[in-house]
Amino acid sequence: MKKLIIAGLLIVSTGAFAQKAKVTSAVNYLRYENYAEAKEAIDAASGNATTSDWWKTHYIKGQVYSAIAKSTDPAVSGLDTEALSKAVDGFEKTLTYEDKRMDKAEIKGKYRSLVNVAFSDGVTKYNAKEFDASIKSFKIAEKINVANGIIDTGLTYNIVLVALDGNKNDVAMEYLNKCIEGGIKGSSPYASKAKLQAESGDEDGALATLKIGREKYPNDQAMLTQELNIYLKNGKMDEALANLNVAIENDPTNHIFYFARGTIYDNKGDMDNATANYIKAGELKPDHFDSFYNLGALYYNQGAEKLTEANNVPPSKVDEYNKKKGEAVAILEKGLPHLERAHEINPTDASTMNSLKTVYTLVGQTPKAIEMNKKIEAAAAGQ
Repeated sequence: MKKLIIAGLLIVSTGAFAQKAKVTSAVNYLRYENYAEAKEAIDAASGNATTSDWWKTHYIKGQVYSAIAKSTDPAVSGLDTEALSKAVDGFEKTLTYEDKRMDKAEIKGKYRSLVNVAFSDGVTKYNAKEFDASIKSFKIAEKINVANGIIDTGLTYNIVLVALDGNKNDVAMEYLNKCIEGGIKGSSPYASKAKLQAESGDEDGALATLKIGREKYPNDQAMLTQELNIYLKNGKMDEALANLNVAIENDPTNHIFYFARGTIYDNKGDMDNATANYIKAGELKPDHFDSFYNLGALYYNQGAEKLTEANNVPPSKVDEYNKKKGEAVAILEKGLPHLERAHEINPTDASTMNSLKTVYTLVGQTPKAIEMNKKIEAAAAGQ
């Protein structure tokens, strides 16, 4: 009976030895750069129950696949498209063991060396617009860094940028939150997160994000503008006006801010402030069509109201009629240069041409009204 037991032990031992020999073979093949044979040998050892739980199997696996992943020879790198992930897996598992024969510092060093491989692969995949693959590689680089106690803020933000370009909004949101939690890239993550939220229809969430971001970065123009657009879209004019006042204090040369403030005052019926802001916007950007058109329209509408008042005067009150009509014409004449400037900037805009035709007629500039009518007809005919 004892001989049978010994014989059985010898059989088991021989099997284990054979598999451990596979690990040794992988080491030798790797030394002589026989990567295909090294891969075959370590795969066999990794798949065998007698060696799959041996730290050295995982360590050599990490080295073999690391060599494949790092190779610039397509014949070698093509041996396994998942070589990088398998190398990481090998080193990770190795580090879960405790064995006095292990040199953990050396193992960690080999593991860390894969960061550059993963990062470069991420860049390559990004340039090829393979966004999913790029994110995967950057995440591997991040994983290695975290395992080694390294926080690479640039890498975290890179994942955000790739995800945004690739429309991987769930990944972008995950890493934007990481950026915000880690104080990475200042105000940019708040603005990007709010943009994603707004685009998905979560405007309340976007405003909440912007509120937190602006508490930290109160003068950030990107966030100010985002808040402004949401307020304007939803008719929250007082909130929008408050934002614009801050925005203009921060950037007094931005014509768009004055134009936007002018439209708010215009909608609120504050014509003096609307006029002042439209004029300022036009001064800052002399070819800004909307500023001149809105300014002309403001006078046009005021003049039209006065004309309505005049037309409602009883026929017997001629003096009153003439007075109100004169007031209307004076207002229309004030707006005329602004409409003319808008027409110079955009000669094909139909609304401007029709407004000018009407104003020329009302203020008695008949030849100009006729000329403008010809332009309108020519435009309608496609000439």
